[in-house]
Amino acid sequence: VPMGDSEETPSEEAVDKANSLRGQAMCAMGDGNLDEALKLFGEAIELNPHAAVLFAKRSQLLLRNKKPNNAVRDAERALALNPDNALAHKCKGKAYRLLGKWEESALALAAGQKCDYDDDTQELLKTVVKPNAEKLRMARLRKESKNRERDHKDKLERIRKAKEARQKAHDEAKAREASGMGGMGGMPGGMGGMPDGMEGDIPPGMAGIFNDPEIAVLLQDPEVIQAMAAIQQNPANMMQYMNNPKVMKVVTKLQGKFAGMGGAEGGMPGGMGGMPGGMGGMPGGMGGMPGGMPGGRSTGDSAPSQGTNNNANSGPKFTPTCDDVD
Repeated sequence: VPMGDSEETPSEEAVDKANSLRGQAMCAMGDGNLDEALKLFGEAIELNPHAAVLFAKRSQLLLRNKKPNNAVRDAERALALNPDNALAHKCKGKAYRLLGKWEESALALAAGQKCDYDDDTQELLKTVVKPNAEKLRMARLRKESKNRERDHKDKLERIRKAKEARQKAHDEAKAREASGMGGMGGMPGGMGGMPDGMEGDIPPGMAGIFNDPEIAVLLQDPEVIQAMAAIQQNPANMMQYMNNPKVMKVVTKLQGKFAGMGGAEGGMPGGMGGMPGGMGGMPGGMGGMPGGMPGGRSTGDSAPSQGTNNNANSGPKFTPTCDDVD
């Protein structure tokens, strides 16, 4: 369908000829010759594409030919040229009705009635268009309400799951804390997971070390547990863990604790003083030596501690140095 060149300014002669063609097209419409009328309107629009009435009349013709989309296009072009063109509004409203766009139809027809009221359009608007538009509006509102309700339920469900996840994480953290701090989680002898040699009665002043959070965590580490078991069985095994910071941290803490106990009765006789089989035969550096391992002694030739150790006569006698005295 010709739309004309909107950027071209028609001459007076072109405008007069377009008006003449419009009259011919109207006569053809009156005679029922719609195709001829459509052709004549197209020629008139080519001559004068700035005449809103030509587009409005052709929109009316296209509507009679059951071409609602083309009718809407011509009506919108007419309204762009003249927003108060009542015929363009009404043709647009009727075309939207054929397309099932009831809400748009109601708006367009109401706008046309404001420009030029007529009873037929008002009857169509009141009995057909508005009721269907209202049904459509209510259906849309119900759908939007259901969507909002669903979104709200989804939000509540996400909040509930997030709360449950936080509570679960909190409970797990508390359980880990209880396992790590409360007597090492039900492990025998107050140091569960450690070898049996570290079970039994804890010497006075020694219990505090197990309340050290860092040590409590380390003593849950299988690598540390294995290392402490190996050192307990043979103190010389400590050499292979000298470069292991986790193991040495536990050892250092134990040394510091025994140093604070004033020598732990002569270098932990019998292994951590009174703890049956515990850390048996560890060098004097593992208890009772404030400065840790004696600086002048080779770590590979660890001498047994002096006291009640059953292996006390199997090596050279330990002679305290200045570093061994508080």
